[in-house]
Amino acid sequence: MVKDKFLIKCKLYKSSDMIYFSQLDLAKILERALRRTKLPVCYTEGFNPRVKLSFGKALKLGVEGSEEVTFYFLKPVDITDFITTLGKQLPSGLQLLPIKD
Repeated sequence: MVKDKFLIKCKLYKSSDMIYFSQLDLAKILERALRRTKLPVCYTEGFNPRVKLSFGKALKLGVEGSEEVTFYFLKPVDITDFITTLGKQLPSGLQLLPIKD
């Protein structure tokens, strides 16, 4: 069964103490923050479903900067509402930025 999926691409900027968190830790932080927002996110299929998101090239540990993250949704979500809603759930040192075309 094929489901329609809507996606939002953003840049995740990490700074201050968050530079010491690995890529796997960032994925867990984003997954937990997304669950708290109650947005219609897509989940992977299988025995242990997880929030579906994908990263571009990962930053090295201890490096400040930004990386691209793609979020998948079941319904269309406004990008400005998404950034403000998820931004409130993220710890200090992580910030979502829209991608400029």
